Amino acid sequence: MRYLVAMTVAAMVLSATGPRLLAQAAATPPAGAVTIWTSDVCTDDPSMEAAHELKPILLVAARGGAFSGKIMVESGSPIKGLRAAAGALSGPGGAIAAENVRVRYGVDFNASSGRWNALFDAPPPEAPITDNAGRLTTPGRGRAGATVWVSVKVPRTAKTGIYTGTVTVQTEGTTPVTVPLKLEVLDWTLPDSQNFRTFMDFMQSPDTLALEYATPLWSDKHWSLIDRSFKLLSPTGGRVVYVPLICRTNLGNEQSMVRWIPKGDGKYDYDFAVVDKYLDSAEKNLGHPKLVILQVWDICMSLQSLQRGLWGGETDTKKSREELLGKGPRVTALDPKTGQATVLTLPRYEDPASKALWGPMFLELRKHLAQRGLKDRNLMLGLMPDLWPNKEEVAFWKDVSGDLAWVIHAHAGQTSDVDLDKRGLYGVSPIGYAALVNIVFNVNPAKGRMYGWRNKSLLSWFWRGGDLSSASAIEVREFPAFNITGGQNGGGRIGGDFWYVLKNKNGVRAGSVWARYPENNWRNLDIYDSFLVPGPDGPVATARLEYLLEGIQECEARIFLEDALLDAQKKAKLGADLATRCQEALDELQHAMWKTAWTDDADLETLGQVNIGRNPQESVWNALVKLKKQLPEFWSGEARTMRREESRKGQAWFRLGWQEREKKLFALAGEVAAKLTLKEL
Repeated sequence: MRYLVAMTVAAMVLSATGPRLLAQAAATPPAGAVTIWTSDVCTDDPSMEAAHELKPILLVAARGGAFSGKIMVESGSPIKGLRAAAGALSGPGGAIAAENVRVRYGVDFNASSGRWNALFDAPPPEAPITDNAGRLTTPGRGRAGATVWVSVKVPRTAKTGIYTGTVTVQTEGTTPVTVPLKLEVLDWTLPDSQNFRTFMDFMQSPDTLALEYATPLWSDKHWSLIDRSFKLLSPTGGRVVYVPLICRTNLGNEQSMVRWIPKGDGKYDYDFAVVDKYLDSAEKNLGHPKLVILQVWDICMSLQSLQRGLWGGETDTKKSREELLGKGPRVTALDPKTGQATVLTLPRYEDPASKALWGPMFLELRKHLAQRGLKDRNLMLGLMPDLWPNKEEVAFWKDVSGDLAWVIHAHAGQTSDVDLDKRGLYGVSPIGYAALVNIVFNVNPAKGRMYGWRNKSLLSWFWRGGDLSSASAIEVREFPAFNITGGQNGGGRIGGDFWYVLKNKNGVRAGSVWARYPENNWRNLDIYDSFLVPGPDGPVATARLEYLLEGIQECEARIFLEDALLDAQKKAKLGADLATRCQEALDELQHAMWKTAWTDDADLETLGQVNIGRNPQESVWNALVKLKKQLPEFWSGEARTMRREESRKGQAWFRLGWQEREKKLFALAGEVAAKLTLKEL
């Protein structure tokens, strides 16, 4: 398994981004000495910050957004009694209340990636000493590290200007240290997250929560945990909800959300209570869904499921698929008298008997969904990986569902087929949404600009294999922007709370919830990311979620400017000078983003659209090779070292000016807003 969590929640290590990285940051401090310094929020590796200076926390902000800074605490001895506090911020015409200034503590799993950084409202009792490998050790052989996160939620009514306050930090036996906090609010207001145009497709896992907190599925406690996951993900604006109508899928769901109640003679009633409560939870905590994906198909149902390329030779996967070969979908049967849930295997969709079973159920389900305003283009069927259902299965669902479109999560596909107004699936049904590994980026805007955010077709980049969990702070932050400036509306197939919940015989976290059902193993398309992690009483946010949120907020400002520049009437209102300054700032941001992947400006200038890679750096590399640039073989040791160095240098360059670029972006958005009427906004 890719990520192994070696410590329980109670034994988490408090650090900036992982004990291994902290231990590399600088020479081991003397035992007992405590060092406190201000860290760049775009840095998750303290070794990148040689100065280790205690400076004011500086935040550049737009109204309606959330913005963070962080403070590092280090010692040659275990850190005990860490505590921090922040009060209200004073500024023009009033204050930003203390409840808008949140203090949290960075807590890492001791995971192989070193990126599972959780943000807790209370610190653990101790941050232990670790060595370069992240192993617990003794004074003189390593260091202890802790992170204090300070996040400000800027009211939508805040006046423009500079707000100041302080954060105090103290450890056991030390004098409190006061860190100045300065927040500059620019004259632009972010749209409500419900109206974000940057697409984010987070996948929530009820079964992970049930297993983690040892609570029965669909119990009151379970629903409160689901509420919490949705609420934590809500600020990103991602409102895609997955509703499995079959069980034991690649989502790791033990049950289908519609339960089938046997009536005898092969007939059934249908219990929609779970679907209704799940959508209630989403509506209340996440927001009104943009898209509800009804899972009706998975790989084990295919007659082609035993192709070696689809199961990779794993014995348990092959055996499980052999047992299910030629069988139909599995759903949850419910005994209303006992409440017992069992697995019911129904006829294959090609079987004429299937329509009499699924037709009445789906008709009733559509009524439930319609009452929520979920109709036609808000609903889709799924899920298709690299292997698709056959034409007969697709035709069956065309009739039963009322011609709903399908969703694909795969390596590649014809993006021209992803269109609600086309029949991209065998000429029978539309493909309405695709989350793909191999997608399109756009490097130099001077060679032509792309505006993925306004695609008619719904496309997203699936950064497979858990790379979002091992990515740096800047890579996560810029993930949305790489998409909306390329060919995608945003990011997709992102694990919300799919952390490693399964443990091996030694009690070590060793697998995600989907590993229980090897018959639906998607191999490197499985969900390895998790932007939430388990706290003692429910899921908590990670630093990566905060990085992503700030990146999305920046994208919303980009989109606001681009929307004005692409509309002839709005652009005329701006005037030539403001329109030019807006475009120059957008191009500057795009160039800075690509410098994080490749530092050679001359190389970047040669490239426009690139579509031969699974991430920005690989796409640049392959495009340059195609242009005859001499580079080592991509997977060679020399090439790997070169790519790591490119990322290191590029991200160091990015950090030098990222806040000034963001300040310019928000300021320009404010100028544009002032030029346009409220009606046009």
